[in-house]
Amino acid sequence: MGLDMYLTGDKYMPSFGDNKREVVDGYEVESQRLSLAYWRKHWALHNYIEQNYGSTDDHRFHLESEDLRDIGKAVAEGKLVDPDDLDEMPSYRSVYAHWREPEQVRETVNAFRKAADWLDGGEWRSVEYVGSW
Repeated sequence: MGLDMYLTGDKYMPSFGDNKREVVDGYEVESQRLSLAYWRKHWALHNYIEQNYGSTDDHRFHLESEDLRDIGKAVAEGKLVDPDDLDEMPSYRSVYAHWREPEQVRETVNAFRKAADWLDGGEWRSVEYVGSW
């Protein structure tokens, strides 16, 4: 089964006083959606987020900067549960092993840290994680 995982940032564009919104195709741009990170079949990361930040039916999670930093720290410290460690999951070691490689860990940690910094960098911003399959 495939799992696509998206970390997105939304930046609301206020319109008041001298601050005018950009117009695209005849409509005001109310917000911008930014692609902060993407993973494919990183079940350990998805399970960690779902177990620690509340499960939803649509697998959407609104995350605060502290949450993002905590997730990055958990990845860096190897605290994610590998699907191989779960009795109910079949063995996928060959598929998931690449997420344990130092470069992949570093990229994932950096993605969460950068997302937290971006979220703290201004008003009217939000970050959402979505797991989809």
